[in-house]
Amino acid sequence: MSQPFPVLSDQKQVQRWAITPNSQALAQLAKGIWDCAVQTNQRPLVVLSTAGPLIGVRAALELNRPKDLPSNIAFLPQVISFTDWLEAAPGAWKFPKKQSDLERWLGVYATLRKHKDLQSWFKAETESGAWGLAQAIVKACDTLSTAVSPQLQKQIHEFIQDNRSLQSNLGEIYLSQAQGLLDSTVAKVYAGMARKVVDQETKVLLTFWRYTASVSDPAFRNQFAMAAYLEAAKNANPARPLIWVETADPTPIDQEIIGTLLAEYAQHAPAVEARMSWGDVGLWAEAIGTSDAQAGALRNVKQAHSRGWRLVAAKRFEELAWAAAKTIEQHLIDGKTQLALVAQDRLVARRVRALLSRLGPALNIRDETGWKLSTTRAAAALNSWLEIIKAPKDGPSAKNLLEFLQNPFLDLGKLLNRDAEACIGLIAELEDILVGSRAESGWKTFYLAIEGAQENAAKTSSALPSAALFELLQFVRERHHEWLTLKVDCSKAYAHLQANLQATGMVHSLEKDSAGKQLLDVLKTFDLSKTQYQEAPIRLSEWLSLLKTVIEGASYQEAGKEAKATLSILPLSSTRMRDFEAVVVVGCDEQQLPAYSEPPLFFSDALNQLLKTSTIAMQFVQQARDLSQLLVSCTNVDLLWQSKSNNGEPLRPSAWIQRLQNQIEWEAKTTQLSRRAFEAAPMKMAVAHFEEDLPMPLSMSPSAYKALRDCPYRYYVRSLLGLRKNKEFDEGFDASLAGQTLHKLLKRFYQALKTQEHTNSALKTNSDQRRAWMEQVLSVYSEQEFASLIEGDARVMGALRDWQKQIPSFVDWQLQRELAGWQYFDGEVKVGFDLPFKDVDGNPKIIRIEGYADRYDVNVDNNKLASVIDYKNQRFERVKVRAEHILDDPQLLIYARAANEGQESHKLTGHRVQQAEWVALKADISKGEQKALRSQEVVDMPEMMQQFSEQITEDIEQLWAKKPMQAFAPEGVCQYCEARGICRKGIW
Repeated sequence: MSQPFPVLSDQKQVQRWAITPNSQALAQLAKGIWDCAVQTNQRPLVVLSTAGPLIGVRAALELNRPKDLPSNIAFLPQVISFTDWLEAAPGAWKFPKKQSDLERWLGVYATLRKHKDLQSWFKAETESGAWGLAQAIVKACDTLSTAVSPQLQKQIHEFIQDNRSLQSNLGEIYLSQAQGLLDSTVAKVYAGMARKVVDQETKVLLTFWRYTASVSDPAFRNQFAMAAYLEAAKNANPARPLIWVETADPTPIDQEIIGTLLAEYAQHAPAVEARMSWGDVGLWAEAIGTSDAQAGALRNVKQAHSRGWRLVAAKRFEELAWAAAKTIEQHLIDGKTQLALVAQDRLVARRVRALLSRLGPALNIRDETGWKLSTTRAAAALNSWLEIIKAPKDGPSAKNLLEFLQNPFLDLGKLLNRDAEACIGLIAELEDILVGSRAESGWKTFYLAIEGAQENAAKTSSALPSAALFELLQFVRERHHEWLTLKVDCSKAYAHLQANLQATGMVHSLEKDSAGKQLLDVLKTFDLSKTQYQEAPIRLSEWLSLLKTVIEGASYQEAGKEAKATLSILPLSSTRMRDFEAVVVVGCDEQQLPAYSEPPLFFSDALNQLLKTSTIAMQFVQQARDLSQLLVSCTNVDLLWQSKSNNGEPLRPSAWIQRLQNQIEWEAKTTQLSRRAFEAAPMKMAVAHFEEDLPMPLSMSPSAYKALRDCPYRYYVRSLLGLRKNKEFDEGFDASLAGQTLHKLLKRFYQALKTQEHTNSALKTNSDQRRAWMEQVLSVYSEQEFASLIEGDARVMGALRDWQKQIPSFVDWQLQRELAGWQYFDGEVKVGFDLPFKDVDGNPKIIRIEGYADRYDVNVDNNKLASVIDYKNQRFERVKVRAEHILDDPQLLIYARAANEGQESHKLTGHRVQQAEWVALKADISKGEQKALRSQEVVDMPEMMQQFSEQITEDIEQLWAKKPMQAFAPEGVCQYCEARGICRKGIW
């Protein structure tokens, strides 16, 4: 039950004041504070145990300011949280040097690294595990230090009073004496605790704490701050009255510390302890905690305004999120402007936020649940650079490289010293080259990919890749190399990272971004230049792991903005003594309400009870009180939960809600989301209809014609509309790079063979010498051509070894071909022909059909007779399938007709191609070289040529007639088709 503010007397003892935590709690608190100011004729100091209600208390003080106040107390009383009050202690600069969390982690980590047995004891052999362990040890040691604080508190105060001359400057003698006092106290406590602890890891922790406890620890610095305030109150004339507001239940150890502080402060000035009285508010017996709690809770439930409580059940996650969003939207329509979303289920709360963001800037959403800084795009941009830094010496993966180059904070203009406009499209060009060439990792591979793109552009007379691509790769490679050669310590690593961010222009871009500014502030904590850890040796991987750990632990604070309404997303504990017009709670099922935090590492619930810190039972009581306060204080509260878990099991509402349902008529409502009625219509086969303005092709490659034969719709999407799938890199090594290299080395090999035959006649007459030379040169050339690829990506080594096993069989095939009268003529030859046809109106037209043939041979007996060969980096079985469907994949027929065209001018002029075959570069040599089939000849070549000529003419005429193009390909073609997502094959 609430009590009026006490009448202050001259008795030097703490005054007690009870406040009922209902909707009038803030007004009652504010009136009492003003009463204290009037009684003492001084501006009181108000210290809150938690910072959550700060703004509400200040607003209530302004609203309830009495009239005709004397000028000396007319200003608002000072309201501050306990943590901030301790930090602002008088003479705090003279306290023992405060170490940052980062310095303390480094200190613990250094100890763990020296003693590997500690890491094994704590099951943390990895670097990230060791940093997590260091954090847990620091937190656990702080808990132990807090546990001994009451025993140390009185001794420190007496020690300071007895050594005022030393305390005035807090010199080394004073600090050493205080440390000695601490050591003796810790030793006594350690002896008692060690007898009660049986867990080996906790014993190790106690020993660790015993020898590392320092007067610089936060728990002991707090004692210096309290002593400084008491000393200031003693010397003040008169001292300001102190009002302590207990907004949340303290742990026994905190109550002991605060009780001693208030009792000593009361000797010098009025001290008032304000506590929450739950007798008229608690809706469950555990929230009241007295002997007649059950009857009191029943009475409170009957008197509560339960008409404003609504219980809603949803079956699925998405349904729950939509129901919460629609509920909040209805509150906004009703004119409410101060709303809260209690995130008992954080996943649902995040989904609700995404749905509500569609309402635009009229709704200001403030997330107080601890949104991680690591989830922002600024942190992702920094992480993309960290992935480059820790890449192996051969280079990063193409995926990591592109992620860094595509991050929005990178300033390409500054990086390349060029105009920003000249850099537009540069990264997209690089991505196309790397994806197209399957260059998946390694600096060498990336350079080769760009060089290959240049060679291909020169062949096809297309635009050359930008020269800036090499500069870009070189810039990133140089910085990567600097990190590999840097002898890292904490100071050098920080300075080098800052230099990288400056050179890439990321600092300037991050400063313009809200999350970027906070990220830079987090990075500044790594500036250890004025600490003992500035030259501490550390491995690069350890430092990067620490950096990621710190960023992962940092929270992102959203910038406030003006809006018509505000929605605060917050945990249940943050609703204490705050005014909201409506509150929506998500996650009110039996699994998530109440929610317990796991005991800290090393501490069981029993040990926490021994140390007088927070236990599960205390958390249970506190959450019952928080929920009671919320329901009693707010007129509109919606409690939502998911009635079925993700695996289909039923979920009941929280036991607290079920108990309320037994006492009042309160039924759960099902979600009523509006549904749209529609008639289902089956999809039909995709058919493309030409637009009149769509230009028709004037040239066609063999692959484009194959696409037309495979599926007209596929050709329409890919070749006419120019749509391409956004390709990505596979995790494994792709064989296309190896195939391109094989084509290149085979051309080089045959050119060398032609040259060598002129200088060494024995190669023509001695078959054994010829075989040996071929095998040796092919092997050497293979090593040379694959070397650069292997340097960039070691996985290519497997492709090289597989090919080298094929060399003897391939040489056998070549020798047999020579015995059949065929001699290598030329390779990688660009050939084509003009195909005449008529359009739909009967007008004569011409389309160019051209491509690159892998190889042409001529017959030694008849120099006019030629043969065309196409290499396939495939097994013979797949090559054989091609021969069965040659008219659908007429690549060889195109090359044959192109070579035979009389009007064409190329090296084959005067030759007649009458033979064509595919050659598999992956023959099955396990059956023996004699049985290793490798080549498949086109059967009935003249007849196939005739059918092909008629077919291609008909196909082109139908294409130009703009007939509908259907998606009728078989599943084998559709499986890897880029247009499948458009034509929806599999649905119709």
